[in-house]
Amino acid sequence: MALKPNEIAILLQMYNERIIGPSGYTSIQTVRIKINWKRISSYYRVKESFESIARKLVKRKLLSDDGKSMAVLFLDKLGVSFVVGYNKENPDAFKELESILSGVDHSTN
Repeated sequence: MALKPNEIAILLQMYNERIIGPSGYTSIQTVRIKINWKRISSYYRVKESFESIARKLVKRKLLSDDGKSMAVLFLDKLGVSFVVGYNKENPDAFKELESILSGVDHSTN
């Protein structure tokens, strides 16, 4: 099953915020704030909670909770590989994400 645009945005923003690997565990609440989940969910009109989407990404091995029952969350090795590959295929991905998070529409430029 392909990833939804909001799931891709979560992975890109976690990479951007360096929420990678188990060093210095990051609570799920902190992740939600750092990736600006409110802006992402509003832009993509997401009805699901961040926790349910994160749980799906953990099952797909793109994120990890390190067996902590979703108390912590970080981008796993496969997630980092996905982001790097996605960025190669879509070189403007981070620029588009930045425009989503800043609320500026650059699609007409």
